[in-house]
Amino acid sequence: MSNYYYTDGTEKFGPFSLEELKNKGITKETKVWFHPMEDWKAAGEIPDMSILFGEQTYTTPPPPKASPNQTQNITNQMPPKTWLVESILVTILCCLPFGIVGIVFASKVESLFYAGNIEAAKKASEDAGRWTKIGFWIGLSFALLYLLYFLFVFGLGFAGILSTL
Repeated sequence: MSNYYYTDGTEKFGPFSLEELKNKGITKETKVWFHPMEDWKAAGEIPDMSILFGEQTYTTPPPPKASPNQTQNITNQMPPKTWLVESILVTILCCLPFGIVGIVFASKVESLFYAGNIEAAKKASEDAGRWTKIGFWIGLSFALLYLLYFLFVFGLGFAGILSTL
């Protein structure tokens, strides 16, 4: 708690607390001094004095600091693989439902990583990779089954044509 002094230009008064200064009728132009100031200043120039004039100064709180471990982990690591491109390709070319699930998990990877939640980012990357691979293999399986079916039907049709000759 600082001890404040003020002057009317001829005499110096004090020490006072901020609460006591409220009752002294000082204005923004009244010169005040407190330790460790080097020179007298107008009360309106000192942020702590704004409450004396019915003003409230609000300062923006500093952003929360990441723990040293989080900062070190983020700066020393690359984000996990997102699987975004692969999951989009699976969605378009192979298997829509599994690709969409892969996209959802892939979109979370970088935001979780840069928010400092590295473990959740790794988990989202693993889930995106899993669903993308499942979609790819299911799509490939259906494509191969369709190809085998086509060859079988075409083969029977071709065999039927040959038997009539």
